[in-house]
Amino acid sequence: MTPLRLPSLIGCALSLALAAGAAFAQTGTPALPPADEREPIRLLVGLPPGSGVDRISRVFAEALSQRLFRPVNVENRTGARGNVAGEELARSTPDGNTLGVVTATTMILNRHLSRQMGYDPQADLTPISRFASLPLLVLGGPGQGVRTIGELIEVLKARPSTCGTPGAGTAQHLALELLIRSVGARCDFVHFRGIAGALPELLDGGVQVYVEAAVIGLPLVREGRVRLLAVTSRVRSALLPETPTVAETVAGYEAETWLALMGPRGLADSVLVKLEAAAIAVARDAAVVRRLRALSAEPIGGTRTELAATIRAQDSIWGPVARAAGVTAD
Repeated sequence: MTPLRLPSLIGCALSLALAAGAAFAQTGTPALPPADEREPIRLLVGLPPGSGVDRISRVFAEALSQRLFRPVNVENRTGARGNVAGEELARSTPDGNTLGVVTATTMILNRHLSRQMGYDPQADLTPISRFASLPLLVLGGPGQGVRTIGELIEVLKARPSTCGTPGAGTAQHLALELLIRSVGARCDFVHFRGIAGALPELLDGGVQVYVEAAVIGLPLVREGRVRLLAVTSRVRSALLPETPTVAETVAGYEAETWLALMGPRGLADSVLVKLEAAAIAVARDAAVVRRLRALSAEPIGGTRTELAATIRAQDSIWGPVARAAGVTAD
């Protein structure tokens, strides 16, 4: 191999010095990377620290930072079912330095439940990637004798029943509303402040069914305190491959909540392409997949086109359900 000669080294150094000198002469300052390659990214999250969405968002933010070679700092902006964070994101400068983790509730349900939104999430936010879904579980009391979703439906159709949710207008509530309407049953809804309040009613038969997110319900299932009847996603969850979906009994049924990376309206295509590729790579990274599943989340890694299509399709489903339920979030 021919050794590198000293004149070559000097020539290389001189070329670099001349380039830097030219940049300094033009700007008066040393040449630096573009600002958007140096500033930390603000990642707005609409739920409080320690919540399931917050914990999942922090896993995603850490991995996204490694992909982009930039700090990605989670900032919790809580309130109004995610609308506080959503509105701040919508009003931010579209330079890629402010992004948000937006849930299906904020993106879809709030538009039909709230009359006082200061922005339109579907018009004022830019889809980047849907990176995780949060399975919802249909739960029954272990002493009620109901072991399958089919048996539950028979009970709901045969006699007046009570259905429990963690709150009016939540994704869990509307998932149960959709089930009830799909099978032609009737139910008196009781909205508890979380599963802790509903558990005694499930155990003594005062409540026949309760829908909850997997991150909250799974520990109780594993302890044998509640019975898992089905998951509400379109296909079986990798978290619970032995558990049937509602759709296996009720054709066409699908209800899920999810997390997506969004930006403000007006992001440049070059920025979008870069962020989309990084988000997809993060969601498909084996280490991230393990960490998300440990938090009862199912990684997705979808494109911005797929996310936009999902938003349109689900809006057409949940709008009528939300209006029929007659609840508001104001």
